[in-house]
Amino acid sequence: MKQKLIYIAIFLMLCPFVGMAQSEDQKVIKGFSGGMMLHTGYLSGCDNPFNFNPRGMTFGIGGVAKLHLTDHLRAGFEGYFSSMGLKKEVASGSFNKVFWTGILADWYWKAGKFYPYFGATVGGGMETAYYMFEGDKHDWIPETSAVYNKKPFFAIDPFVGVEYAVGDALRLTLKADFLLAVNKDGLNRPMGPRIYFGFIFAH
Repeated sequence: MKQKLIYIAIFLMLCPFVGMAQSEDQKVIKGFSGGMMLHTGYLSGCDNPFNFNPRGMTFGIGGVAKLHLTDHLRAGFEGYFSSMGLKKEVASGSFNKVFWTGILADWYWKAGKFYPYFGATVGGGMETAYYMFEGDKHDWIPETSAVYNKKPFFAIDPFVGVEYAVGDALRLTLKADFLLAVNKDGLNRPMGPRIYFGFIFAH
């Protein structure tokens, strides 16, 4: 539900700018693009009072929408969900999930059919952690050795990537980032690089 609301909000915000982009007299917006991406990565790091270091592969999905302000500068919004299941050192069923969204700006250029780019996203999100140190997720017995925690964070997410033009409107994109999630206690952990792959529709 949160994901749908994000996309609806992005669409409503972009509508008036798209109209400006189509005006021949005012070339304020050079174009627009957007699409979906899947991602994976390896995260690790401890910021809990149990000296437990959650680590492992994370997987997620999200989307992005950008306005092309010049021939090289783009700005827009993006949002993602990322989930890391934990099976080592804790019982099966433990997890660490992160949602974040924000405004972005990137710089891109054209090299044949390739469009390399780099930039950053600034926004916020929420981490949800559930660590079950003993027990079984398949039974109905109350777990006495488990913790559940949610905390918001301020997000700074630098990224670098490249798009490949399959046709006039369709591009494939490959991106890498490193989410820096800052909460009241400092940098949020676990943390690590993510790799994204998806498709972009450009106009």
